[in-house]
Amino acid sequence: METFLTPSNITFILGILAIIFSVFNYFRNPQITVEKKQIQADEELKDKATILSQKEVENKANVLEKQFQWYMNSNEKKFAEFAKRLEDAFLMASNHTHTVDVKVDGLIKESNDWHLKISNQMTDLSRIIEERVPRK
Repeated sequence: METFLTPSNITFILGILAIIFSVFNYFRNPQITVEKKQIQADEELKDKATILSQKEVENKANVLEKQFQWYMNSNEKKFAEFAKRLEDAFLMASNHTHTVDVKVDGLIKESNDWHLKISNQMTDLSRIIEERVPRK
């Protein structure tokens, strides 16, 4: 009986095992490499997504800040315009009030002059009537 464990058989079996192991490693190592690259890409993508979301938040904050600044400037302009209009309205009201005061003073003076004139005429008429009409 020949022994099965001859050096050539052992070499043959080791060779086959080496070939099987090489084929296994040939297919396994690229998959591990691909998985490592995928994990690394996922982490980079996650970092990029975080950076992008931070930039997006910053951009939104900048846009909101600009909108708020425009709104504040618009309100300041509106209030300044309103203050100017209010000041003009008070000035016009003051001018009109002064004009009315001057006209009322003129009317009062004219009325007093007219009453004085009428009073003088009535006095004259009364004197004329008394002179012409004898008393009984």
